[in-house]
Amino acid sequence: MLKAIKFRIYPSVEQKTLIHKHFGCARVIYNYFLAYRQKQYALGIKENYFSMQKVLTTLKKQESYAYLSECNSQSLQMALRQLTTAFDRFFSKLADYPRFKSKKYAKQSFCVPQHLEMDLGNNQVKLPKFKEAIKAKFHRHLPTNSIVKQGFISCVADKYYLSVSYEDNKPEPKPTTIRKAVGLDMGLESLVIASNGVFYPYKKFFQNLQTKLTKAQRRLSKNSKVLVIEKSKAKKVAQIHASISNSREDYLHKISNEITNQYDLLAVETLKVRNLVKNHKLAKSIANASWSRLISLLEYKAGWKGKTLIKIDQYFPSSQICSTCGSNTVKSHSILEILSALVVKHTITETSMLASTLETMLWEC
Repeated sequence: MLKAIKFRIYPSVEQKTLIHKHFGCARVIYNYFLAYRQKQYALGIKENYFSMQKVLTTLKKQESYAYLSECNSQSLQMALRQLTTAFDRFFSKLADYPRFKSKKYAKQSFCVPQHLEMDLGNNQVKLPKFKEAIKAKFHRHLPTNSIVKQGFISCVADKYYLSVSYEDNKPEPKPTTIRKAVGLDMGLESLVIASNGVFYPYKKFFQNLQTKLTKAQRRLSKNSKVLVIEKSKAKKVAQIHASISNSREDYLHKISNEITNQYDLLAVETLKVRNLVKNHKLAKSIANASWSRLISLLEYKAGWKGKTLIKIDQYFPSSQICSTCGSNTVKSHSILEILSALVVKHTITETSMLASTLETMLWEC
């Protein structure tokens, strides 16, 4: 199976300069050929990866683009690959139209498709065009007989990372026998509510640092003539955003790992988060919950462990069906209609409990 792992790297000052040159050159190639492809399309000419690669070869020979030779040529070719993939996803209606990249983006990255050498014993990484190896922190080792496919060097909040995709040469696990099944409901009072009564609390990662972030952004908005001060302000804002993102990602990984270890079959609801965020009173809380990210983590981890994940249709009335008897209690029903529908299959004790909590049930169902 194809997997990925992320390491922290610690480049020197000279290595940081060369890394940022790779960031800039990859961004220049992406933006240049995005504009080039738009002009060609206006003339009725269709471009693909191979035709743009020929133009890239002639572009590097021009004096105005001579600095491109300072970077790894394969990293520039991968920028073309990324642009081609972006257009393919757009035409397949899987993503929006490709946009131009900016050096002001919080995350910068470039790809190293070949000749990536990892020295796990000395904690070093060797990259093309780099004279010396870069220090790295390998918090875990790759499986034996694994093959490194490619790597990505990225920078977020002045911290540098190496993401490695590798093939572990292991077949995909067969689906395990379903012995324990669970249904998962996403919410805001509790992030995940399982059908067996277990719930995982909703943590306010963004709200806890919102005051600190607001003050940092307010300082950044006040212009300063000293460039070093401006960079330090922007770095502080980026660090707060990175802290929020890392805390949330760590929490979601722990939840998804625990759920996929305990159950053999997972049923989750399909949510249109883009539509839910239109509610301006709950938009901040919904964005902080990251339901889509949690579902994607559950999906790939279930595949790795041979578990089964089912996505329920978004129009399926799961909240209107009684978990005990299966009766469908529509919102528009009156109190007497709901009680008469449930008393047939429930005991007297269960019916009295349902009646006492009927207001809450009507709201949820």
